[in-house]
Amino acid sequence: MVAAKYKDGVVVGADSRSVKNGRYVADRFTDKVQQVSEYVVLVCSGRTAVVQRLNQEIAARLRFYQIQHQRLPTSRHAAAVLRILMRMGLEPVEEKQQRNDKTQVTMDTDALAAGWSPREGPRIHQVLTGGTVLEARDYAVAGHGADYIVGFMDAHYPQAEEAGKALAHAGMSKEDCEEIVRRAMALAVGRDTQSGEGVTIAVVNPQGTTKRVLSSAELQRSLKKALSVVKATENRKEKKREGATP
Repeated sequence: MVAAKYKDGVVVGADSRSVKNGRYVADRFTDKVQQVSEYVVLVCSGRTAVVQRLNQEIAARLRFYQIQHQRLPTSRHAAAVLRILMRMGLEPVEEKQQRNDKTQVTMDTDALAAGWSPREGPRIHQVLTGGTVLEARDYAVAGHGADYIVGFMDAHYPQAEEAGKALAHAGMSKEDCEEIVRRAMALAVGRDTQSGEGVTIAVVNPQGTTKRVLSSAELQRSLKKALSVVKATENRKEKKREGATP
């Protein structure tokens, strides 16, 4: 799973393979990118039943927040609700109190909440197992395939000209951001045994939320481009090392 900001919004990518116990492919076409509000999407890794219940619960609570406060919820609100659910569990507190059950349930899931708002602009929040919430500066990766693409994102996502003053995504277009996310997801699907099949790409911007599934041909083209970019980068580094050698 990967989410990246661009000038006017965010792009989110996730594969569609659902794996049980790390080996058995339970479902090859799971839609992991769920729209929980008009301008917020949530993507989770973990057990399918738990993830589906989380998406339903968060969407309901965000809808209640919108009705109560008469304003749209943001990715920050989605991450806050998810943090509470991950720490307290999905079972209502009243039922646990009736049974005098004081056990604390920790859900084994990672999640990315991404969205756009008129006041805050594009935002990405990563929720780790246990409920820790981190706000991403420009992009975030999570899930089983994260190890295979974090280096690619670090190397190929544009860096800020001045740390702390200019944001890297400020000058990025939607097309460039989508291309980086597609290539990153193609690498994850091509290398990680627990990721695979289709890839869903979601874009959240002032016009709303759009989703589409990449075809196998598109994934193969993105994978070839990503591998060629990685190889070209390695060649440039090798030439620099050779030139620096006395």
